[in-house]
Amino acid sequence: MTAGRPGETPAPDLVQPVIGYRLWRLGQDDALYSPYVEERWARGVHTATCRAEGAGHDEPAPAHDCSCGLHAWYEPCPTLSWAATRHLVAGAVALWGDIELHPFGMRAERGMVLALALPPWSGTKPRRIAELAAMLDVEAVPARRLEAVALEHGAPIPPGLAPAPRASRAAYAVEQRLADAESAWRPSSLVSRTRSPD
Repeated sequence: MTAGRPGETPAPDLVQPVIGYRLWRLGQDDALYSPYVEERWARGVHTATCRAEGAGHDEPAPAHDCSCGLHAWYEPCPTLSWAATRHLVAGAVALWGDIELHPFGMRAERGMVLALALPPWSGTKPRRIAELAAMLDVEAVPARRLEAVALEHGAPIPPGLAPAPRASRAAYAVEQRLADAESAWRPSSLVSRTRSPD
């Protein structure tokens, strides 16, 4: 087990990559970018860096009192949240290194794209996603198969390890945005830290 900060419950070291799900923005150069920052995801291992303005921490991403790290949800993104848009792409990632768990998702030190989800129709966007998946050397799969394909490469966070949500996903997101805007405050009761082997 890895020791945490005072007042935090130590989490077990995980022996395989953790599976997460996220969205990317499809750039005009047919590359994947994080939705909110100019961070390009390429083939292979992606290492988190802190891009937060005025971040005053010495520890590597994901720092506890910062929003840095590779973000992912525990469950696949609902198809309606990305499929009908022109630029959003859903997919699965393997995460490892330091990982900070939150009620609905996690932030990690390292990760890599495992698979990209195809919308449930044909056309330009599915074709672009398939071409991008080939360039990244990952699978492009129907959205309904994304979870099964991802689980061939790792495991989800074990039940009970992530902190329980106090509110709905939308309310939690608003709470986090307000906390990020007002200060670096993050209640430790909402966060678990875990470490997997490198």
